[in-house]
This record gives sequence, structure tokens and C-alpha cells, in this order.
Amino acid sequence: MKNIKYIESLTKKDINSLEVLKYNDILCTIDFKDILVKKPWGSEYLLFENKYCAVWVLNIKYMQNTSMHCHVKKDTSLVCLDGEVLCNTLNETNELDPLDGLYFSKKLFHQTQSVVEEGSYVLEIETPVNKFDLARMNDKYGRQGKEYEQKECYENVKKLTLTFPNNLIKQINKTQVEIKKIKTLEEIKKYERSSIISFLDNHKECGKIFRLIDIKNIEKESTVLIISRRK
Repeated sequence: MKNIKYIESLTKKDINSLEVLKYNDILCTIDFKDILVKKPWGSEYLLFENKYCAVWVLNIKYMQNTSMHCHVKKDTSLVCLDGEVLCNTLNETNELDPLDGLYFSKKLFHQTQSVVEEGSYVLEIETPVNKFDLARMNDKYGRQGKEYEQKECYENVKKLTLTFPNNLIKQINKTQVEIKKIKTLEEIKKYERSSIISFLDNHKECGKIFRLIDIKNIEKESTVLIISRRK
């Protein structure tokens, strides 16, 4: 069984680091639908968004890494879709293979690095929605203390973002990411029990990741994200 780990307790290092950081509390008003955001470590794009959460796909190049950063008001789930990544906090390093995942509470610093030559794909769920909620502590590309990438880094690309009722499946090598509405457990029994599910609507644990095997019932019609792996 693949690994999902929940990191929910802030350490003194997290608290002290955030206190001395420059952080601009800005509300994002940009619609990132079908925009590829170029990063010094690769790129990312918005896969899905509603009023509760935003789902992003990151493509991280070999031996490149995101900044050591946190989100002051957002909780974050990360899932390795393809490749292999190391995800560091201020206290530990976690190795993620495809369908391994991490969940971070708000204000918890983390940094992700690809360690395979082909590069890696990582899915990120942020709850609630605000792409500009970002505090960078250190960054080898000189972005520490700076805001999210600006418009010169944006490229319009068709059909990047999944929207109802049409394109709702993204295939990334051997990993499939699907957004769908379900009412019962029967509708997700066709997936491998090790697949990952996340509730993306008005759910008490919106944006948090779970194994399908751990979901015992569906209380109401829900929008869910399902990440599965082809053999």
C-alpha cells in the first residue's frame, strides 16, 4: 500500500520563521484557467477550481525544487503523480513515489524537489482558493520574500483546466486524474483500493487526501478527485 502522511502540527521553527518573513496578504483576482505558469524549476497549471479549493499540477525538472514556503491561510495536499520527489519540511524529509501523498496544515513550511532525470509531476490541492497566499522563506532562484509569479510568466494553453461537464480526465503517463460527481460508494468501486480520493466541495475535510479503502460511506452527492495508477 502506498503512503499518505498527515503533517498537522506546527513546530517552533515554522512559527519563528513565519514571524520574521515578509508576507503580503493579497487576494488573487486572476483567473488561471488554461494558463501555464512558467517557473524557474519547471511549470504549473490549474487543473480544477471551485469556490472551495484549487487543484494544480506541477512539473518539476530534475534536481530542481520549489522554494521553502508556506501558505498562511491554506491547507495543502501533495500527491506524486509521476517520477520521484523529496518533500522537505523544516524538520524532516519525505520521499514520494507515484501515489504517495502528504497533507500540510496552514503555516507549515515545505519544499519539493524532483530526483529523477525525466522530471516529476506533482498534484497540489489548496484549500481555500487564493494563489497569492504565499510566504517564501528561502529560494535558490532569488524569490525569497517575493510574491507569486507575475503575468510575464503566464502562457495561454488550451484545455489545461478540467471543467464540467466536458473534459474531466487528465492522463499523466501511467497516472489518471479524474474529477467526477458521485452519490454512492458503488460508483468508485471500479478503482484500485490504493487509489487516492479527495472531496472538493462543501465537505468537512475538503481538499484532504485519503485512500479509497478508507472511505466507508458517501453522505451526500459530492464532487471528488480520484487519482489512480495503471498497471
